[in-house]
Amino acid sequence: MYLNNNNGMNMKRLASILPIALLLLLGSCAKEGLNDFKPYTNNELNDTAWVKTISNTANIFSLADTLFQKTYFTDSIDLTKDQNIQLGDTLELEFKGNCLTTGTGLLQDGKAKIELIKILKKGDFIKAFRPNSSNGYPLETGGAFFIRITKNGNELVLAPGTSLKIKWTDIEAPKQNMQAFYGKEGFPIPTSALDSSHNWFPDNDTSWLKPWVKNSGNGEKRGYILETKKLRWISAQHVLVPNTKLTNIYGILPPNYTNKNTLVFAVFANSRTVLSLKSDFTSRSFTTGNVPMGTRMTLVSISKIDKNFYLGTKLINDVGTVVNYSFTPEKKSLAQILEYLNSL
Repeated sequence: MYLNNNNGMNMKRLASILPIALLLLLGSCAKEGLNDFKPYTNNELNDTAWVKTISNTANIFSLADTLFQKTYFTDSIDLTKDQNIQLGDTLELEFKGNCLTTGTGLLQDGKAKIELIKILKKGDFIKAFRPNSSNGYPLETGGAFFIRITKNGNELVLAPGTSLKIKWTDIEAPKQNMQAFYGKEGFPIPTSALDSSHNWFPDNDTSWLKPWVKNSGNGEKRGYILETKKLRWISAQHVLVPNTKLTNIYGILPPNYTNKNTLVFAVFANSRTVLSLKSDFTSRSFTTGNVPMGTRMTLVSISKIDKNFYLGTKLINDVGTVVNYSFTPEKKSLAQILEYLNSL
């Protein structure tokens, strides 16, 4: 009887202890779970959403600004005197005095500031986000320039009937059929380097550019002479006229490489041509049109996700029946990406 009564008491004690122990166990589990579980809902690597309208706070804008790394040549000029500005033995600018006005047409005198950027290599066109296309058709380039002249912070323009002459040596043998093109920028002009509205359009004078031969201590150098009637973006280019059909191409990346964080370009192998692939919201891909069949090229993607950079490349030996190209970017440092672009 004693044993039976003691067993009953033990059972009652056990029954009263079990709920308390269970509560303590659940509490400790809950506490441990809160400490160990780390949600990643705000991690940009998990963001796979594309947008129809890209906000100006999207990563592609800061990415473009980082890549651009503006390197200006700057000088002070006298607006009333003829100018001949020489940058080593590779570039010369010539223009007459009293040829610059305000937007209202008022001739300016005194001192002004001239700024210039020169872009010659394919990678330069990517870094400056100035792809070689006119109304959607690819161009081959012989170089481009950004020229801005300001007085007291106000931008000046060339007066009607005047011009500025640019002479430069090219990194390739000059071609006979280069023409003057001007860059049409978005309105208002973006404050970011990224201008998705940028388009090259030809000068009304479609004659071919004259060659320039420069003799120097390093031997004979050859390039072009371009007389521009406008400032800001100016280039030597010609429309590629292929004898083949044209097609659209599509770059397809993993889901977290979206139109908010990624820029994609097509770099032609056999001409100095860089195209920008625009984001296509419907297909969640990047695309461009009017690509000649048979073109050899490399697709290049550059991404900024959170504070990290990514580079993707896809070699295409022959644009043909296959026009959808999938590839996966790799994490790179900014220095590695710039080194790659400078090698193009």
